[in-house]
Parts: sequence; C-alpha cells; structure tokens
Amino acid sequence: MTRTLEFRYVIVRNGADFGQLYQLSAPTIRCDSSADIKTSLSGTFLNNDEVNWLSDEIRVEMIIDGVVYLLGVYLPATVTFNSDGITDQVDIEAYDRCWIVQDNKTESLIYFQAGTNYLTAINQLLAHCGIALVTVTPNLATMAEDREDWPVGTSYLEIINQLLSEINYKQLWFDKSGTAVLEPVSVPTANNISHTMDNSNVKSMMLPKISRETDVYSAPNVFICICSNADKNAPMTAVSENTNPQSPLSIARRGRRIATVVQVNNIADQAELQAYADTLRNNSMISGETIGITTGLFPDYGVADVVGLIYDGLTDVCIDKAWDMTLDVGGEMTHTLERVVINLG
Repeated sequence: MTRTLEFRYVIVRNGADFGQLYQLSAPTIRCDSSADIKTSLSGTFLNNDEVNWLSDEIRVEMIIDGVVYLLGVYLPATVTFNSDGITDQVDIEAYDRCWIVQDNKTESLIYFQAGTNYLTAINQLLAHCGIALVTVTPNLATMAEDREDWPVGTSYLEIINQLLSEINYKQLWFDKSGTAVLEPVSVPTANNISHTMDNSNVKSMMLPKISRETDVYSAPNVFICICSNADKNAPMTAVSENTNPQSPLSIARRGRRIATVVQVNNIADQAELQAYADTLRNNSMISGETIGITTGLFPDYGVADVVGLIYDGLTDVCIDKAWDMTLDVGGEMTHTLERVVINLG
C-alpha cells in the first residue's frame, strides 16, 4: 500500500485561514531546544501579493493519507523577494510564537507583589504579548518577595523564562498548534518515551546513519546552589550530588568530587531550590554522549522529546536536543540526541 504525502502552508490572519503559499523548493523546519526561540521555518515559495508579511502567520501542515498533522505556526521574520524572469519568488525565514514574546520589551518597570502566584504572573505577561492560547500544568508556588528585577527594555521572554526556572519549569515553548506550553521539568526515563527508533525495524523509519561523540571532560558531579539577595534574612543553600553508579560522571566512577557553585537570585522556597539543584544534577547525567541519527519524517515531534533508541540490539534513552526536517516527499529528519543515564538517583 502506497502512502500519500503532501504539505500545505496556510496563511493565517487574525486567527482565521486567509490564503495559501506554494513551495518552489523543499522548506526546512528546524528545532533547537536550547535556543530561546525553539523552532523555525525556512524556504522558497511562490509570492502571494495578498499576504501581509508584517502580521500574517504561516501554519504548516503535513497530510498523510488524507490525515492532517500540524507542524507549527510561524511568523515571517526575514522576507526576500526575487524573480527568475518567469516566477516571482519569496524567500522566508520564520519563527514560532516565542518570537512575539521575545520581540516585546518592557516600557516601564514590571512589578509583582510578594505572594503572587508564579503562573498567574507568567500568564499576565503572555497576555500582554497577545498570547491567549496557553496549556498550563498547575503550580501553587508564589513569589517570596516583591519583584521589580528587570530594567526597562527587558524582553518579556527573558522575564518569563526566568520565572519559569524559579519553579523548575521548562523554558517557554509552543506546540505544533501554536499553543504556549508551561510545564515542569521532568526526568527522562524509559517510562516517558515519546518515540522509539529501531534500526532493525522499518516501521521506526530509522535510516542506517548514526554517529557518536563523547565530551565529559571536567563535567561537575556536585552542584551547590545558593540563593541570596538583599530581601532575604539569610541565604538558602541546596546541594545535589551525582552518586549514581550507572553514571560515568558520578563521584565514585570519576574517583573525585568536581563541584560547581550556582548563584540563584530568586527562587520560590527551599524545596524549589533543592529541586533546582537536583535538575542540574539530572541534566548532567545526560552523559555527554551526542548521537546523530537520520530518520524518515515524524509528524508528531515536539521540543526535547524523549526517544528510545535501539541500535544493533543496544537500547538507549535519549533526549532529542535538536532536529531538522526537510518538507518533501522522501524528505529526511536529522536528529541530535543526548544519551541519558537510566534510573537517575
């Protein structure tokens, strides 16, 4: 049975479908979970004179056997017009809605009173940027002091990501429908794998291309987090040690303690500070081994998905730190994975 595959680029104006773009060459979607703006779209399209390039958005769809899968909503940032003498073309570099939040800067001091719920404050900041669609994992944490930390001209994205870090939430990201996602950091394990890739199983769409690179030199295994500022009576300290025998970076495996001290200006409370230190430790147990693989096109990929990688009978749990997707029939995805030590402890 032959699979039918096509792509659609819908122009969205004020939340409603307005028109369509037609590709002249295969566009690319790129995702980098470590970047402030996580995903981008680039490609060459047939020019559409009815598009308002300053405010319209592009919704990308992958259609497999008649089933529509969303691949994100993007705002054109760089638009270059050219012609080959036959067709009028437009080269587009577009970003997900994080760009709206980054592009908004404070014009006066932002103030939050002590006791303000963190997520309430973040939702207020998103609303200021015109972001109404938000998926939120509830959290009762509140600000310990009055907050007026950010000078005029600070990006709203910077403020939001700082507040999210203080309650151990992931940085702001937008899903394939263009909805903002506020969710806590989670430990990647075999229990929360989103995708499984197996080089011996054609259904996993994994292609026979793989590379490995390891860099663990001077990686810390003791994390000391200190939170102190003028509003606190005494500093708070949290220590987290990598004692996991499965981790090549652990104190026992390295035969020495390699400490790093992290200064935290604000945090909700002692429990969140300890969770912050534990997150740093857990992140360090992504062992420093980078794995590059190539697959077919997965329509349901997100940001920093947990992947089960089976290669020649060996199984690894990995985080997909970055990926590129070529939007074409026969197109490929390249993935940059970081291997995770299972049973973090």
